[in-house]
Amino acid sequence: MDTSAVVLRDQLRQAVEECSARGLVFAAKWAAEQLCSLSPTTLGFKLPASHASFAQESAQAALDAEEKDSVSLAKCLFDLREFDRAAYKLQKCNGPRAVFLRLYSQYLSRERRVGEAAPNSNKSAASDTALSAEESDRRRTAGEADRELLAIRDELETLDSDSSIDAFQLYLLGLVHKALGQRLRAQEALLRSVCAYEFNWSAWQLLETCVDTVQQPVEQLSAKVSGAGWMQHAFMAQLLVEQFGGGNNEFGVHHRVLEQLFPNSQFVLGLRAVRHYSMREFEEARQLFVQLQHADPYALELSDIHSNILYVMEDRARLGELAHRCAALDRFRPETCCVIGNYYSLRREHEKAVGYFQRALQLDNKYLAAWTLMGHEFIEMKNTAAAVDAYRHAVDTDARDYRAWYGLGQTYEMLNMPHYACNYYMRAAALRPYDSRMWCALGSCYEASSQRTPAIESYRRALLGTAENEAVAITRLAHLYDDAGDRPKAAYYFQLLVEHAVKNAGALQDTAPSNSGLPLQGQGQMDELATACLFLASYEHDRGNPSVALRYLAQVVDGANSGGISQQRVDEAKAMMRAVSQNESI
Repeated sequence: MDTSAVVLRDQLRQAVEECSARGLVFAAKWAAEQLCSLSPTTLGFKLPASHASFAQESAQAALDAEEKDSVSLAKCLFDLREFDRAAYKLQKCNGPRAVFLRLYSQYLSRERRVGEAAPNSNKSAASDTALSAEESDRRRTAGEADRELLAIRDELETLDSDSSIDAFQLYLLGLVHKALGQRLRAQEALLRSVCAYEFNWSAWQLLETCVDTVQQPVEQLSAKVSGAGWMQHAFMAQLLVEQFGGGNNEFGVHHRVLEQLFPNSQFVLGLRAVRHYSMREFEEARQLFVQLQHADPYALELSDIHSNILYVMEDRARLGELAHRCAALDRFRPETCCVIGNYYSLRREHEKAVGYFQRALQLDNKYLAAWTLMGHEFIEMKNTAAAVDAYRHAVDTDARDYRAWYGLGQTYEMLNMPHYACNYYMRAAALRPYDSRMWCALGSCYEASSQRTPAIESYRRALLGTAENEAVAITRLAHLYDDAGDRPKAAYYFQLLVEHAVKNAGALQDTAPSNSGLPLQGQGQMDELATACLFLASYEHDRGNPSVALRYLAQVVDGANSGGISQQRVDEAKAMMRAVSQNESI
């Protein structure tokens, strides 16, 4: 076997062992999955420089060996979720592994108490007095929890000042800083952690939540993790999918490295599936999720995203099948509740859908997707106040959730408050600069508030993104320039609109109302094309090109044969044809 393959296997095996010993089960599982997805044959790929092992000083290693029995007992209690008892058993231990397990147990105990004290997402108040008492208890518990966090932070910072902190303790320090709302300090600690020991996937995932690509360029972050070996490619690929939807060209570079290293990895295949979903290539994404399901029929990871795809495709049969499969595997997973909620939403049973999204939040109050999807359901139920509350919970959980910002924009647009809506759409567009939907929504709000110049800028920006809303942006730009009296630019965009229709349907007269891709439906859609042709005919006639004008007018008259164009537009075209013909004959 290639030396690089042997090194990679040793790295991952040690990662499974080190992470498991510290209770980092998700990091251990991720490493084990990549280990099992390695090709049995020679990799033929030269590994970048990395930290091949988790090295300890001899004194620290001796302490860990001396306290091995106590740590083993505490780890058993930890696995039984008796966190306070586990921490108590390690009070007199000073080895790095024991210190980490003790502080991590205290942290998880604090998280559990805060979660239990959090207000129920679907409980209505019986009285103001009861609510006030519950809120008082919750705040008191939160205050105690914050004092616990500060104590954990102080102990870890003392270790850091003594230069005796290790990579896993730096991860825990980042976790505590994140819980205290200190994002930049958390990012600094996590960067140090992954550079000291790169195979703790939990540290990479937490680092991803601390990154704000609006304020910090991706290239700058990539340079900071460039010394972290091949794990940087897994991190950067996931970051680009999560924050840019895979629209960034760098994704392909990182993904190809991962495919070479782990040709059978479900994680790598899942990145491709989520990227197609983010780019709204739903059929390609669905097929990849089917492959994931066949590869591991008992896995529930990413099933919520799979259900989102089937919901958008309005595939009720497949969504129902997925919901039954997830419920049979585990009814008490947030992903299962999300899938079932999407199923009821597709059936227009919005109250049942809200109930399942609330159940998902009871199981995991930081489950971001449930807040956002619940907001969508409240919009369908015309309950704008509840929708705003749900979306705000989502952005409080993760301010980088563009769907929640977009939902807030839609809600305030429904309330006829375009200035507020513009603010939220701007936040969504900043997070997803390649998504044309964000820019079209922003342009529409600017139009509603009579801000023509920023509306034009927004629609032009939409043309640089995904092609999904291309016709919408072109149509609005043409009308905005026409209203502004800039006929050359209006003609340019009306011409683009006609070319778009011809490209998507072959010829204007063959453009079916259902697939032309224009923003309106049926007759309105074809009328928009007819309006473009009438404008272009008038424009070319004024420029002294009557033959070109007649050609545009003929397209309107001929297009009437396929239906969809109003009689008024046809009559206008015939009248203009007579006028142009008479002027040409004089």
